[in-house]
Amino acid sequence: MQYLQIIVILTTLLVGLPLSSMAASSDSTEMQTTPADHNALPMVAGEIRKIDAGTGKITIKHEEIPNFGIPAMTMLFKAGDPAMLQQFKAGDKVRFAIDKVDGALTIVSLELAEQ
Repeated sequence: MQYLQIIVILTTLLVGLPLSSMAASSDSTEMQTTPADHNALPMVAGEIRKIDAGTGKITIKHEEIPNFGIPAMTMLFKAGDPAMLQQFKAGDKVRFAIDKVDGALTIVSLELAEQ
């Protein structure tokens, strides 16, 4: 099982590298999603594993993130607004949306999941 997860992660990274290098060589600037567009991002279910309020980062075990083609796994994310992390704790079931902000996958929306 762990071997399969490693293959999925490596494949995701290898597929993403050519795309990111093509984007880096492009003359156009990277388009950022405006706050109005955040409502259109898919909400993904997950469970908080760890919160580091000091660095504004959160670790979430999540389902597939369709807008970035990321399979279900546990990942560390930057919080768009570190203050949003203060109302959550490890073990909370959440729904969240991510977007690329300044080149980093960033949580732009985070809420408790309905139980």
